[in-house]
Amino acid sequence: MRMPALFLSLLIGVAAPQFAQETKPPEKPAAPRPEEKPDPSAKFVRQHKMRIGNEDFAYTSTAEDIVLKDADGKSTATFFTISYTRDSASNSDMRPVTFVFNGGPGSASVFLHFGLVGPKIIDIPSDATDPGAPPYKLRDNPSTILRATDLVFVDPVGTGYSHALGEKKNEDFWGYDEDADSVAEFIRSFVTRHNRWNSPKYILGESYGGIRTSMLIPRLQNDLNIGLNGVILISPALNMATLPFIVAGNDQVFATSLPALASTAYYHHKLPDQWKDLGTLLREVEQFAGNEYLLALFQGYDLDKAEKDRIAERLHRYTGLSKDYILRSDLRITAFRFAKELLRDQGKAVGLLDSRYAQSELDNIAEFPNSDPFEAKTGPIYISTFQAYLRNDLGVDLEKRYVPQNGQANGRWKRPANRRGAFAGFVDVTGALAQGTKDNEALRVFAAAGYNDLVTSYFAMRYMLEHSGIDPARLTIKDYAGGHMMYLHRPSQEALSNDIVKFIEGR
Repeated sequence: MRMPALFLSLLIGVAAPQFAQETKPPEKPAAPRPEEKPDPSAKFVRQHKMRIGNEDFAYTSTAEDIVLKDADGKSTATFFTISYTRDSASNSDMRPVTFVFNGGPGSASVFLHFGLVGPKIIDIPSDATDPGAPPYKLRDNPSTILRATDLVFVDPVGTGYSHALGEKKNEDFWGYDEDADSVAEFIRSFVTRHNRWNSPKYILGESYGGIRTSMLIPRLQNDLNIGLNGVILISPALNMATLPFIVAGNDQVFATSLPALASTAYYHHKLPDQWKDLGTLLREVEQFAGNEYLLALFQGYDLDKAEKDRIAERLHRYTGLSKDYILRSDLRITAFRFAKELLRDQGKAVGLLDSRYAQSELDNIAEFPNSDPFEAKTGPIYISTFQAYLRNDLGVDLEKRYVPQNGQANGRWKRPANRRGAFAGFVDVTGALAQGTKDNEALRVFAAAGYNDLVTSYFAMRYMLEHSGIDPARLTIKDYAGGHMMYLHRPSQEALSNDIVKFIEGR
């Protein structure tokens, strides 16, 4: 049904200019559509107050457009950003400022905004149960890291209200390099407009935000001369070889994801043995994964039957999957199949980003889950509350659609320029992150992960960073109960917030 409309648009685009040239002088190029123009009046400022401990905490929110321009002064994109500054801060230009973004790629910053660091957070069940239908509630966040740093939320082009301008299209910004270039320029523009050049600066990125952060470091420090004090990584993707998307011939991913599988089986009471606690289980699994298991996988066809049988028995003990299934899988358990297999006898599947979440399946003989219970259960509560918050609390009076997640961006993302060759292989930005700490010997790194994240697993994160060459004295690694967004587990949210505040304050 779309074909006639598409055909008609092609006819209009080709035939109309020819007719116009015969009847009147050529027209000037069409101006950008009204909805693509930045609104110079789109700046919304509000004062707020909340209670933190025994004190009143006053702060100001500013929602505004930051327009990027090219070397010729032409507008290329507008970033719609929300920032929070503490009112009572003396020497406010010297107070730390943290730029916050989610990942995707193609994700707006609403999830970190309302889940972890902002002054308001969603009131969601901490035990991974379904939050139900609207109305949903927000609550003050006394754990907000606004205690220690001003906050700037970054929605990359094609997400939130941010979009391309003029001759540019959103997809021109969708790629490893293109995205990092535009976000770096946004940060430069923001610190210039708000006189924050000499403020201590931090970057906080989640998931693909780990890749973006690593690629921002040389652009900010070397190209734009913007010094950084620290980077904060939440469930970061850094080396694509450790993510469970490409597993054929990639034994590393099976070893680094195994502890997360064990944590999931422990949570859902599927292990055949009793364990003193989760920590005892994980320390044993980590030791096994990095030694006997990895060695067995490396041997391939040379692994004798008795040893293969012994390894399968250990995997059964750690994952709860049947020994027969493990042997038929050639000792290689993929996260996507595991999410379906673990609770198959109950007709359920677990979430990939947070395997605490589980829901019933329509097709119980399928290889993979029908959907992801984590995304299904958590998506609506974020968007519903954020839309209301924008208008009611921040005074943002905009009619256009706020884009929380852009699937087109994810599907059209371009590889980095130096990784487009025939033998480029996996994208790995760990080296860029490490080099940033060599170029700037004051730059510190904080990284956090959740035990129940089957995609960017905590053990993979630790493996990458501990092999990166970053000075251990400037590297802080923390693990928490919960999944990819471990802050949905309230005790983890409070602990992580406090750990980030300590990191920023240098404690």
